Amino acid sequence: MIQITADGKLVYDSRLDEYALMVLTTTTALNKGGTAVFTMPPGHPAYMDLIEYKTIVEVFRDSGLVFRGRVLYLEDSASNERTVTCEGELCFFHDAIHRPYLYQMAPGEIFQAVLEVYNQQVAEAQKQFKLGQVTVTDPNAYIRLESENAESTLDVLNKLLERCGGYFVFSTDEDGGRVISWMRELTGYSKQEITLENMLNFSRAGINTSIATAVLPYGAKDEETGQRLTVSSVNEGQDFIVDEEARQLRGFICRTVVWDDVTLPENLLLKAKQWLAENKMIVTSISLTAMDLSVMDKSVDSFRVGDSIPVRIPAYGLDDRFRLTEKTEDWLNPSGSQITLGKEVQSLTGADVAGDNAASSELQQVAESIKKDYEIGISNAVTESRTELESLINQTSEEITLEVSRIESQQEELRQAQTKLEQDASSITISVKEIQENGVSRVETENGYTFDARGMKISKSGEEMENLLDNTGMYVTRSEEEILTANNQGVRALNLTARQYLIVGKHARFEDYTEGRTACFWI
Repeated sequence: MIQITADGKLVYDSRLDEYALMVLTTTTALNKGGTAVFTMPPGHPAYMDLIEYKTIVEVFRDSGLVFRGRVLYLEDSASNERTVTCEGELCFFHDAIHRPYLYQMAPGEIFQAVLEVYNQQVAEAQKQFKLGQVTVTDPNAYIRLESENAESTLDVLNKLLERCGGYFVFSTDEDGGRVISWMRELTGYSKQEITLENMLNFSRAGINTSIATAVLPYGAKDEETGQRLTVSSVNEGQDFIVDEEARQLRGFICRTVVWDDVTLPENLLLKAKQWLAENKMIVTSISLTAMDLSVMDKSVDSFRVGDSIPVRIPAYGLDDRFRLTEKTEDWLNPSGSQITLGKEVQSLTGADVAGDNAASSELQQVAESIKKDYEIGISNAVTESRTELESLINQTSEEITLEVSRIESQQEELRQAQTKLEQDASSITISVKEIQENGVSRVETENGYTFDARGMKISKSGEEMENLLDNTGMYVTRSEEEILTANNQGVRALNLTARQYLIVGKHARFEDYTEGRTACFWI
C-alpha cells in the first residue's frame, strides 16, 4: 500500500481510484535532500491544496515513511495535468542564515550550536528538528570552523560533513517530532544480494583530482609574529614531508595544506602524515545500478539508503559489500525502480603491481617462445607450404573442369523446368477463365479447406478440431464442443493461457516471472 499526504491531508492511496495519480516517483540519497514527483489529473481532490515552499509532503509504503519534504514548484500541462515536484527535508536548512561565525570546539558541539541557531529562526514546527545521536569525532577533540560571511545553515552543515565526514540521518521520535543525527558509520544492511541477474549497469573509474607525493603543512598563526606553525622543529629542520615510495613512483608532487585549529607541531606532523597517506593513493570509484526485487516480491529483504549491500558478480571481480548511496522508486511502475551503490578503493598504483609484473613476465615468456619456435621452424614451414600449394593447384584444375560440366548440366535442367512452368501456367489460366465464366458456389481442397456460403471451414476426417471463419466472427470447436468464439459480443474461451502477462480492465496486470513467482500490479 502506497499513500501520500500533504499537511496531513490525503493526496494518494493505491486502494482508492478517486485519488489516482498518473506519475509517482521518489529519489532519496545519502546526505542529499532527494526529490518526489507526482502528477495529478484534472479534478483530483487535492488539485488546489498545494502551496510552493510551504506544504509538507510525506510518502508512505505500508505505513513506513519513505520520503518527507515540501512542495518546490507546480507545473500544469495543456491538458491541465498538474505535476508536483518536492524537495527533501534536508533542504529546509536553506531557509535559515548563519551569520559570520568562529567555532573552536568538538564537532558534535558545533553541530548542536548550528541546529539551535536554525530552530530559533524557523518558526514552523514542521520544519524544526531535534538533536539526535552524534558519533562523529576528531582526533584533536575539537576543530576550528569559521566564516567571515553569512551562510545558509545547509552550507555550514556541508562544511562539517566535508571536514569530519559521516552521514546525516533523519528519524521520528515517540512524540512525532523529527530528529536529525550525525553518524560516523551506518549499521543498516540488507540480505538481498546484487548479482548479474538484477544488476543494470556497472562502472569503474579513477577519481583523483589532486594527488600528492609530498605535503607542506601549516598550522595556526602565531598571534605575536603572524607566522604560521610548521613542522620544522619536529621534522629534522624540514618544513615539508615526503612519501619516498610514492615519490619514486610518480616524482615530486607537493601540495600545501592549512590547519587553522592545530597549535602544536607534533599534532601538525601527525595531521600531515595522515593527509599524505590518503592523498598519495589512486582512488578508484566503483558504482553500479540494480533493481530492488522486493518491490515485486515482499518476501525479499528490501533496500534502504545507507544500507550495506552484498554484491557478488564474479564476472567483474566483485565479492564485497557496497553502500547504497541512492534509491529511485517508480511506485506506479515498479520495474522502473533502481538503486545506486558506490565504493571507493585506494591503492598506490591503481592496480595490483605484483599481479601486473607477473602478467608482464608471463607475456614476455610467451613472446620469446613464439619467436624461438618461429626461427627454428620457418624453413620447414616454407618447404611444406610450397609442396601443399603445388598439390592444391593440380587438384583445383581438375575440380574446375568437373564444376563446368556440372553447371552445364544444371542449365539444361533449368531450361526444361522453365518449359514445364510455361505449360502449367497456360493450363491454370484456362481453368481460371472457365471458373469466371461458369461461376463456383463451393470449393473443397484435398487438405480439408471448404469455401461455401457459410464461410471458410477447416476440418479433416478423423480429427476432433474444427474451425469456421465467416463475416460474423471465428468459431473453434472440439468434437462439437465450443472451445473459442470471437465475434461482435467479445471473446469467449474454454481455457486461456497468457505466457507473460495479462491486463484486465484499465488498472490490473497479472504477470508471471521465471523464478516461479506471480505478481499483480495496479497500473
